[in-house]
Amino acid sequence: MKIKYPYSKPEILNKDIEEVTKVLRQGYLTQGRKIKEFEKEISKLFNSRYTIVCNSGTAALHMIYKAIGLNEKNGLMTTPITFLATANAARMCNAPVEFCDVDPETGLITAELLEVALKSSKYKIKAVSIVHLGGRLCELEAISAVCKKYKCILIEDACHAPGAQYISKNKKFFTTGSCRYSEASSFSFHAIKHITMGEGGCITTNNEKIFNYAKDMRNHFMIKEKKSNKKLALPWYYEIEKIGWNYRADEISCALGLSQLKRLNSNLKKRRLIAKYYFNNIYINNYVKLPNKTENQLSNAWHLFPLSIDFVKLGKSREAVIKELKKFGIGTQVHYIPLFMQPYYKKTFKGKLKNALTYYNKTLSIPIYVQLKKLDLDYIINALNKVLS
Repeated sequence: MKIKYPYSKPEILNKDIEEVTKVLRQGYLTQGRKIKEFEKEISKLFNSRYTIVCNSGTAALHMIYKAIGLNEKNGLMTTPITFLATANAARMCNAPVEFCDVDPETGLITAELLEVALKSSKYKIKAVSIVHLGGRLCELEAISAVCKKYKCILIEDACHAPGAQYISKNKKFFTTGSCRYSEASSFSFHAIKHITMGEGGCITTNNEKIFNYAKDMRNHFMIKEKKSNKKLALPWYYEIEKIGWNYRADEISCALGLSQLKRLNSNLKKRRLIAKYYFNNIYINNYVKLPNKTENQLSNAWHLFPLSIDFVKLGKSREAVIKELKKFGIGTQVHYIPLFMQPYYKKTFKGKLKNALTYYNKTLSIPIYVQLKKLDLDYIINALNKVLS
């Protein structure tokens, strides 16, 4: 049966199409006003001093890692339960990568597990990149304290969590991307994220050095204006002092992203209502668990709705469950295969992280996106309850 309900999908409205069409009609397709407007609105919404929009979340991570000085002598500590880019972007800087175990129920790095990992690391760790998996925020205050203790720079891979709110011990609210506890945050605007550019991403930071480095790296480190150099006064002249990349985002993609950004808050409200409906209606038994609830509902952006299923007790393999749900037209996904299981990382990482394996062996993401209506949810829930009973 054709998949009617994928685990995620973009919402493209007529407003989005109109904004993209305007750019096409104007004819200025890159390095124009839209990217500047998009960056300004992101900074305003996320309460960050600087924003750099680029062409992917991977590019955002690569620019951050390069800006903070990751290299063959300065490594990265991160979670194995994440998409490839979180670690791969560090390897693109020739930096060694170590993995920290996670909470077996949430898949998140905790302060306690991070300290254990930092103590036992065989490399010098300069930065820790945490992932707000599925939209659920890590314990930023506690993790930040551990990073300071071990003199590590804290980076947030916030690709799943735009707009989520962290509440400090003093009951103050901080928006993801404000970088209250980190030096920089990365976001993805891939097709299935809360905000889509088709392909795209951004960095938010309050650090001027990171901002300037990333801004130049995004455009090949090409310098066109420098008063101390008379040659640069020539209208055609430019120069580079180091190798950069083409990580620019075009005006068409930025127009789409900017249009989508305006709906982020309403998008989050809809996702939280969908999650609430799942909590109230999916049948719980000895081998099916719903995600742990957070004390503050605003601290989860619900990019994913991951079930925890004991497939051994259920008497069905995960593959069998996926195939049965597919017969109902329901798509699912696994987030993620632990990175230390990848052939590339097996060469250098020999550890066995039991909690990460426990999380991976049980997780299955079910559909969650804003277009789902009550009738859709009832259909999905009824199918789930049949397959998982």
